[in-house]
Amino acid sequence: MYEVKRSGHLICISPFSKRIFVALILFAFRIQSFAQNPPPKPIAQNTVNPIDLIDVIKDIFNKKGPPRTDSLVQGVTNISLLPIMGYGPANGYVIGAAVSVSKLLGDPKSTQLSSVLGSVSLTTKSQVLICVRSSIFLPGNKWYIPGDVRFLIFTQPTYGLGIYGLNSTGTFNIGGINVTRSVLEQPMKFNYLRFYETVVTQVFPHWFVGLGVNIDNHSSIVDESLKLDTPNTFITSNYFYSKKYGFDPTHYSTNGLSLNFIHDNRDNPIDANKGYYFNLKFRLNQTIFGSSQNSTMLYYEWRNYVSLRKSRPDNVLAFWLWGEFVASGNVPYLALTSIGWDTYGRSGRGYVQGRFRGNNMMYGETEYRLTISRNGLFGAVAFANVTTASNPTTGQALFSSLAPGYGVGLRINMNKKDRTNICVDYGRGLSSSGIYFNIQETF
Repeated sequence: MYEVKRSGHLICISPFSKRIFVALILFAFRIQSFAQNPPPKPIAQNTVNPIDLIDVIKDIFNKKGPPRTDSLVQGVTNISLLPIMGYGPANGYVIGAAVSVSKLLGDPKSTQLSSVLGSVSLTTKSQVLICVRSSIFLPGNKWYIPGDVRFLIFTQPTYGLGIYGLNSTGTFNIGGINVTRSVLEQPMKFNYLRFYETVVTQVFPHWFVGLGVNIDNHSSIVDESLKLDTPNTFITSNYFYSKKYGFDPTHYSTNGLSLNFIHDNRDNPIDANKGYYFNLKFRLNQTIFGSSQNSTMLYYEWRNYVSLRKSRPDNVLAFWLWGEFVASGNVPYLALTSIGWDTYGRSGRGYVQGRFRGNNMMYGETEYRLTISRNGLFGAVAFANVTTASNPTTGQALFSSLAPGYGVGLRINMNKKDRTNICVDYGRGLSSSGIYFNIQETF
């Protein structure tokens, strides 16, 4: 159990909780010794009459056909289509469509599975979401091309920087005037274009090095709760931060190149049973590339998967650690690291997307995955996570406050060939909770 203390407006976590966070990091790095090279061979999801949602639908409509297996075949495209009808804390009710495509582009003994996940959605919060995430391995893993492309017409509240309580206040100085504002949710509207494409080449077995293009463009930004030159002045976090660090609060960009070091020996990048993934990225944002200001950023990510039972290799203990840090210069407010804005938008279950943001952030999560039906159709997960972030305007440092989360989820096997699952999770945080619908695993 963690102990929550309140000191003024800041939620503080006891030293015991900090030790848990550090232990999680150390344990995840230690346990990777069980997943060293050579890479594990692809593992079938189930060995006892495996079925998936496609089999169920065919059975319902009495569609005869050749028996389907859970084995991947080189050159064969695996497609999973799903209408999106759900609810999310950041989006409200969502309707749309998603497609998951996977394919082995080379010999399965030397080539990992390639996948693309695309979706188009409309929400009751007046959002339009167009997203394409990809992970392409060319034959022999000679080249690896990950990508993350999005265009959003978006509405979302922000809550300031760092880890603070839901009802805290702060006093800031703008132009010699002290202004007190609440760190309650601050509604915003903005358009967002993300274009991340990386090309890396294999230099050692499962080790890749290469360059990437990284574009973050936020435009048409409207701070709906911003009030200037009125008796009830209200300064939003975006406006205060932008004015303090010299950004136009209505439009800014963070564009640059990145140097990437990647290791990946997972048996399946969609739903891994064994192996680990590591990514170290140094990003250089420059005005010559269209960036609002010059800056540099450092990012790391570690994912580790350990199969716990030989008889059921899909019972897995998984770990996920990542962090991003502004190494030099200043980064615009909405481009600062935030939960729920990772590649697949899965971090921070238990909190609304964007609830925590900072110029430096670290995140850790562990998840236990198990199959609950013998035929592999249904599975379940239990997870716990923790977030820490810094705030340069108040001096709050990493680990001075932590935001824990936890929850459970249901899995429905949508495509047994590439292990694509439909995921429904319920997460809780401090004074927060949410239901999350997704295709493919959280990490």
